[in-house]
Amino acid sequence: MTSPFRKTAVALVVLAGLAAYAYFVDSKKPAKDEKPKEKVFGFERAKAKELRLLPAGTDAIRLVKEVSGWRLTAPSAAPADGEAVDSILSSLESLEIEAVVTDSASALADFGLEPPKLAVEWAIEGQTEPLTLLLGDAAPAGDGIYAKLPAAPRVFTLPAYLEGSFNKKPFDLRDRSVLHVKRDDVRSLQIGGPEGSFSLAKDQAGDWAFVAPLKTRAGRWTVDGLVGNLESLRMDEVAAEEAKDLKPFGLDKPVRTVSLGLGDGTNKRLEIGSSPKDKSYHARDAASRLVVVIPGALVDDLAKGMKELRAKRLYEVATYEVEGFEVEVEGGKRAFAKSTTKDKDGVDTPKWKKTAPETKDLDTNKVQDALFAIGGVEAQEFVDSPKDPANYGLDRPALKVNLRFAGGKPAAWFEVGQKDGAYHARRLGDEAILKLDAAKAEGLLKSFKEL
Repeated sequence: MTSPFRKTAVALVVLAGLAAYAYFVDSKKPAKDEKPKEKVFGFERAKAKELRLLPAGTDAIRLVKEVSGWRLTAPSAAPADGEAVDSILSSLESLEIEAVVTDSASALADFGLEPPKLAVEWAIEGQTEPLTLLLGDAAPAGDGIYAKLPAAPRVFTLPAYLEGSFNKKPFDLRDRSVLHVKRDDVRSLQIGGPEGSFSLAKDQAGDWAFVAPLKTRAGRWTVDGLVGNLESLRMDEVAAEEAKDLKPFGLDKPVRTVSLGLGDGTNKRLEIGSSPKDKSYHARDAASRLVVVIPGALVDDLAKGMKELRAKRLYEVATYEVEGFEVEVEGGKRAFAKSTTKDKDGVDTPKWKKTAPETKDLDTNKVQDALFAIGGVEAQEFVDSPKDPANYGLDRPALKVNLRFAGGKPAAWFEVGQKDGAYHARRLGDEAILKLDAAKAEGLLKSFKEL
């Protein structure tokens, strides 16, 4: 008698053989040739010199390519957003027919093409006649839009999403940047507002510091974030193209100002006035009479004042940049240096050594952890008008660290004082004294004592 398990095993073997045969047969079949979609136009968008959007029942939009970039010339004149224009041209350049509906339409109105809902025209360098695309209604299935060329009788469909690519308003295509600055060009900032005024400058190493009302370190990433917000500031709407009177916008006496000093010696000044509605403000580039409305996020950042931009960490240290340091702790001086060795894979790895008062190889991870701990100590508060150093234990610091960096970056130092259970610190280029978190300060001292 045959076991049921044996029957099952035989069946599985047969099925496996059939599957293998089917795979072999299918693999030998010639691949089906998928007919490529037909491109609607053949042109290079880089050679486009003019673009016109002609929506039914409203003003035509005309853009012209100039030496400095694209410019909106109708229905009003203004600089254009080059990326937005290029996006339209890119869509036209890659346009493919989804399906041909009819080769000879007798009633174009049935497709929303007589008259068309939107016509797109663009001129190409070296061509006498412009290219034109006519767009009509959405196809019944909802996944396409009817289209045709002016001189051809056939009607075809394009992907439905393209309607949004071409159906633009003039404001969608104008340059909405308020200041036209690049963050890497900004070298200084002067910020004024109800909370007070202050100034910052950027050094050659790329670090930011306050220069007024006192000299104190600034948080590199927080200031860079603010500069980035100024670079990317875009208008939400135009309040006045050429304002003759700034008072209605609160710009005769701006509530806030931001002046940016640029690397080429020029300056930009942003003026912020009244709020026309919730979470928005009137603003302008001081060199222009164009008044715009900007979102309130930037104003919220500026309202945080100088405190938000200060360097709250004792010192930002990238351990890979440190090539050596000296430490004064427990009445003694110690020196440390880094070298590199190649591991079995040929990758450079750091190696730390104590060089004074004795020479000794160190646990690299332990040194890296001590350096990393510097950035983990934050100021609980700032003392901007400090008393005598002895009041903070800084006449005889419990810890002083001098850092040397690779790549020509200037050296830096900081010191930590202890008095009556409190820890304070001061650092290079800083007129303020920092009150530190006691637990983290104690941990920092311990890390360097153990090296």
